[in-house]
Amino acid sequence: MNCQIMIKVKPSHYERKKFCSRKCKGEFQSKDLSFNRHLSKKQEVACSYCRKLILRKNCDIKNHSNLFCDRECNTLFKREVQPPGPKKDRITLICQECQKPFEVIKSRKSAKYCGKNCLGKANGRRAKEKLSKQVTVECSNCGKRFNKKPSGVRTLNFCTVNCMGIYYSERELFSGENSGTWRGGKVTYYGPNWLAQRRAARERDNFTCQRCGLGESLYGQELSVHHLIPFAKINDYLVANDLSNLLSVCEPCHRIIHSGDNHPSKFKQ
Repeated sequence: MNCQIMIKVKPSHYERKKFCSRKCKGEFQSKDLSFNRHLSKKQEVACSYCRKLILRKNCDIKNHSNLFCDRECNTLFKREVQPPGPKKDRITLICQECQKPFEVIKSRKSAKYCGKNCLGKANGRRAKEKLSKQVTVECSNCGKRFNKKPSGVRTLNFCTVNCMGIYYSERELFSGENSGTWRGGKVTYYGPNWLAQRRAARERDNFTCQRCGLGESLYGQELSVHHLIPFAKINDYLVANDLSNLLSVCEPCHRIIHSGDNHPSKFKQ
């Protein structure tokens, strides 16, 4: 019925199969909005304000004395035709910002301000008062001075999360035996500072494989970090995990580097 293409249907579907696809059915229904109106049980009634004919359900006609074609007609009817209802009891309060009286209904007796302007002025004043109570502290990592609430001042204070991470990783405050979750055993294979150095190496290399140039955005995962001099050949993890000994590569390139006799694999050892 839409594209006029001849289609084959079963004899039992002859009366109800009228479209070759859902796309054609949707296009036809969007063009002709009255295609299924004969199935609707809605009745035509006149809008209570503009008298325009509209379709409404039987339950709406029974339960509502006034029906409207849109919200605008509803508002105009209440404003011009419908008699005003009884006014709710109102009380007078004094605005705490501008000190002017204003009226509200009894249920809003706890209101403090006459409008949004006074509320905004009060919030701005309170924010300045809280800001003035802040104290100046020094970042424990970079030495930068910044403001902080008195309740938030600690023995160690940091201006950013990065400064906090650098401070903790350099001093190994939460690594190995200093960790609250330490249960004994060996330190991780690449040392307690490995995760921090791995992240720093990827940032230094702009999150790009230094062998094939593939970026993490296209790779879909974090790059691997390769030790130029194998970790097993260096006794000190601080030397092995130094940025000069680290290289960001994707996993396929990492496997190529570790293949053969050029660079012994850690798994073979």
